[in-house]
Amino acid sequence: MRIVIDGLPIRGMSVAVVVEHLLHGWMQLDTDDELHLVLGPDAELVVPPGVTVHRVDIGRRHYLGRLRAQATVVPRLCRDLSADVMLGVLPSTTINPLRCPRAVIAWDLRHELRPAQFGARARLLRRVSYNIGFRQADAIVTISERTRDDLLASRPWLAKRIVRAAQLGGDHVDTWPAPRPEPRYAITFGQWGNKNVDLVIDAWAALHARGEALPLTVVGLGEQPRRELQLRLEALGLDELVRPLPWLSDTEFRERFTSAAIVVFPSDFEGFGLPAVEAMRLGIPVVVTPEPALLEVTGGRAVVMRGWDADALVDAVLAASRLSPERLAAAQEHASGFTWARTAEHTRSALAEAIGAGHGAAGGG
Repeated sequence: MRIVIDGLPIRGMSVAVVVEHLLHGWMQLDTDDELHLVLGPDAELVVPPGVTVHRVDIGRRHYLGRLRAQATVVPRLCRDLSADVMLGVLPSTTINPLRCPRAVIAWDLRHELRPAQFGARARLLRRVSYNIGFRQADAIVTISERTRDDLLASRPWLAKRIVRAAQLGGDHVDTWPAPRPEPRYAITFGQWGNKNVDLVIDAWAALHARGEALPLTVVGLGEQPRRELQLRLEALGLDELVRPLPWLSDTEFRERFTSAAIVVFPSDFEGFGLPAVEAMRLGIPVVVTPEPALLEVTGGRAVVMRGWDADALVDAVLAASRLSPERLAAAQEHASGFTWARTAEHTRSALAEAIGAGHGAAGGG
């Protein structure tokens, strides 16, 4: 199978991390597939040997340059290579006609289901580009059953298309640093609104008042949110207990994650919930909300909040701190099933299905 992968949308860490591990998982499969990855100049990921990279200079105006490259470079490469299929790492891929089937990866529909967490421009861009991508796709690969369910519920006409889930892997943490011998602490995330860092701080204030609060590290904060959080911590008297950190290097983040005593992940919306799988595979207790994707991937092995408020989070954190070695071992065993080779296998299966169905099923070219 000869596959052209449109990686031009890759800029931030999330997409880069998933695509990088997906490619490494693909290389573990016993196939003679030929993978061609199209990247912009600023995409940072470690591409495994065996994947051919095509770097494209898209100019200073990234979005417009990306659109031009997707309109010209991707279709030309598919034609010149006689590609069997084109895979877009996001639904916002080339809209031009192709001589092969096209597939896209769907991460989530958070911009539709949690619109308040996005600015108006971001919502508009996603709505327009994603809708075009879904309509033109011969196959859609979702990163969870939750995203597949959301997609089919909002667009029931996609039931006639190839829409398959390929859950993400977690075995990349096997290469992360060993835990450091240091005092116990909890870790949580502050990079996006759905991570609910304010809820975590409310719970930590309650735990502190009861004398039961572990030190807490908050990672992934931008400069302004970090300053605002620091002021709030000072007002609550938590500034010596809670440590807000900026974006960390990969090495430092991994060291802090693997050394945590508890991972606190009260997200109100996830397409998959990778930190929960990472924590379970590392044998770290993890606290989650009763959110569909988190329930799906943790499979009853995480501590699930009984509600969505600070009291529920307090109870869940205390329960997580008392988990038995047997419970943690069961969670670790569950997480062992999430591998990137499995992700690649399921993704490849969807692409093969699209090729077998014949080009033109979606009317995209």
